[in-house]
Amino acid sequence: MPVVSDAPLSILHLVSYPLYSGPLPPTTGLALAQRRLGHTVYLAYDRKRGDDDAFEEAATPRLRRLGLDPPLGLTLSTKSSALELLSDVRALRALITHHGVQVLHAHQSHDHALLALVGGGALRVRTVHANRTLSRRLGQRWLNGRADAFVVRHAHARAQLALHSGIDSERVAVIGGAIDAELFMPPSDVARREARVRFGLPADTLVLGHVALIAERGQEELVDAVASLRETALHLLFVGRGEAEVALRARVERAGLSARVHFTGYLRGDDLLLAYAAMDAAFVAQPGNDASARAALEAMACGLPLLAVQVDALAELVDADVGYPVVDRQPAAIAAALSQLIADGQQRQERARRGRERVRTERTFEREARATVDFYRRARVMTGRRGSASRR
Repeated sequence: MPVVSDAPLSILHLVSYPLYSGPLPPTTGLALAQRRLGHTVYLAYDRKRGDDDAFEEAATPRLRRLGLDPPLGLTLSTKSSALELLSDVRALRALITHHGVQVLHAHQSHDHALLALVGGGALRVRTVHANRTLSRRLGQRWLNGRADAFVVRHAHARAQLALHSGIDSERVAVIGGAIDAELFMPPSDVARREARVRFGLPADTLVLGHVALIAERGQEELVDAVASLRETALHLLFVGRGEAEVALRARVERAGLSARVHFTGYLRGDDLLLAYAAMDAAFVAQPGNDASARAALEAMACGLPLLAVQVDALAELVDADVGYPVVDRQPAAIAAALSQLIADGQQRQERARRGRERVRTERTFEREARATVDFYRRARVMTGRRGSASRR
């Protein structure tokens, strides 16, 4: 049987996305953790589109100082010209042959297509961050066949890959998303008081938070659920911006909830942590556009009991031991879970404590990095893509 080498690897992550959102934050955390394990790790992202979204922050200000840029520049954009695409393919081949890159890890469909054009020489891995990669689409089966191995965030995704693309389960690793539980932590009493003042919230009321782009992420159903309860002490805190915000505000007004629903806009860094400090619980309706349920992980790490619709990664992350599972995203189901949350009193804090412990022990970037590197090594043996030694 071939021996799986434990020598350091040279890894290049590809994320054709220009914003510090979606797959970029979790991929950055993974790349930094892999580097701390002693591997040579690069991360390339879309440098062409820049800050083309009014609702989220650009990636470059955060990433330029981390030292993850590959030795050869890549455009890596869905807006690339034919010449830029050709240049990226040539650069990737040069990174393999002249700079010792052994693993090309794609995180978007554009990156995956580049791997197909690059061909062999390095292990080609794809992380699935969106359900459309799992579906029957024109060319998707062919494209999926061009990857050597896959990482998915939940077991259902592995089954879908097998069903629609015929991918052998040995080529697919289920590795849950991760979070920095030393950054996202339960707040002090002082921070909680400051947060309530900052966002205009009563000091002694129950506050349910929702952190997500405001566009079909369950905000409407949550408003309808709260309106149906007639629970006057419950306040909502929406963190985020989006094209549906005007319509959501109108819905809140029609429901007679304007005094109890608060909008913070897009927050980052300490401001985001302060928003979590203002909450007593959080609601998440779907994993988001990175499949790892980052908002759920953040809330749990901050010591908040979580109401989570039981879909994809959320179904595997949140059970009745650590939160409040919601059977679907219909207002009646959300209202039922909310009623239980309200009635639980101090018991919800015990669920929150167990939820933070689950994240702190099972969902760290170090754990994800070790699992991902182990999978690379097994996949290199399976495919015979050993490559050259890492050049460090």
